[in-house]
Amino acid sequence: MSKLLKQKLAALFITAYRLTGFRVKKYQQPSDISDLKNIAIFSTTALGDFLLNTPAIAAIRKRYPDANITMVVHQRNAMLVEGSDMFSNILYWDGKLNGVLKLVKALRRHHLDAVFLLHSRAPYDIISATLANSDIIIKDVYYNDYLGLPTFYLNPYLSVPGHKRIDDVHLIHKKAELLQSIGIILPSVEMMIPIEFLPEKKHRKTVGIHPGASSEERCWPIESFAIVATQIMINFPDIDIELLGGPGEIERNNQLIQLLLPFSQRVTNSAGKTNLKQLVEKIASLQCLIVGDTGPLHVAIAVKTPTVVMFRGTKHAAGTRPLQDLAQHKVLITEEGSGLSSIKPDDVLKGVYEIISTH
Repeated sequence: MSKLLKQKLAALFITAYRLTGFRVKKYQQPSDISDLKNIAIFSTTALGDFLLNTPAIAAIRKRYPDANITMVVHQRNAMLVEGSDMFSNILYWDGKLNGVLKLVKALRRHHLDAVFLLHSRAPYDIISATLANSDIIIKDVYYNDYLGLPTFYLNPYLSVPGHKRIDDVHLIHKKAELLQSIGIILPSVEMMIPIEFLPEKKHRKTVGIHPGASSEERCWPIESFAIVATQIMINFPDIDIELLGGPGEIERNNQLIQLLLPFSQRVTNSAGKTNLKQLVEKIASLQCLIVGDTGPLHVAIAVKTPTVVMFRGTKHAAGTRPLQDLAQHKVLITEEGSGLSSIKPDDVLKGVYEIISTH
């Protein structure tokens, strides 16, 4: 089923649901949202998306300090929200249709005044908020959601209509513009980890390398990582290397380890051996993280670990590059259309050496 057809069917469904008397309240002035008591915030996609949403989440919490906030996230990000004093309730949803009714049943128990859909899958997120009978539904409508049309098909069912923007606006700025349009000011662009954590204790200085990413074109060549890791260990005898990643990166990391056998005593492979909280604590302990455009990059930014980060062209970098602590992040961007392999090991090493010499 095409995305446009899904939107059309959703519109028919919501229109029919209006026969029950439900109407979303259209935002007119600040008084419309001045006294929200029960709020739900959706961020149900990837790790990086969730962290990029944290400045907006913090702004909503600051604006409504006494509100009950229900955080709706993907189960894989559970450890970043469970036990946090920012949220009154946590619900889990993978963004798929088969989980909508269970989610709606849970949301209805909280008698919602407003739902903020910061990053979630349309149209099922809007259907969920509608069936939960939320008076206010506010969604950050992404460029791809327009499906080539001049307006978002489901705008009539939102309190604030989506405004089509080019897709090279930083995601944090995009959220800030949305919230500012309804009188909520983003106090900071700094990402954060909502839970308490302690950096992992290490006996030696360590540079982290995250060779994997969600797609092959986001991955720097293994051979280039090997050159960088080798040079770091040759030039800095007091620094070890730790390879990071999830279960899907185990094989890639094993390939890299084979190229580092002369230094095997100084290389640790942690891929698939850490849960999400442990990954946060591990990244927080590093002198530097070498990484591509992937979730652990945003973890490093949030915990203020310096990075050397590689992006494929300015279009990709524009939406997710570091906005905070700029002096400690070395951003390498390829020419538009060039692969990551065009970034040379010497370029990465230069960034690592600068970070090590100042931290």
